[in-house]
Amino acid sequence: MTHTINTTEATAVAEGYYLQPMDTCPVNVKVQLQGAGGVLVYGQYDGRNKFWKAWAPLPRERKE
Repeated sequence: MTHTINTTEATAVAEGYYLQPMDTCPVNVKVQLQGAGGVLVYGQYDGRNKFWKAWAPLPRERKE
């Protein structure tokens, strides 16, 4: 996976990796959730809360 630094030079952003719509989010498992204010947190989606706007799976640890 490659990344770039955003225009504010404050955030590394993954290329080709996008947040997913909430209707595809798995329920009751740990994921990254984007709240209404745009902040990403780790948490579990209950399938009902309208505060969450998007989600992403967690990255894996690379085995060496």
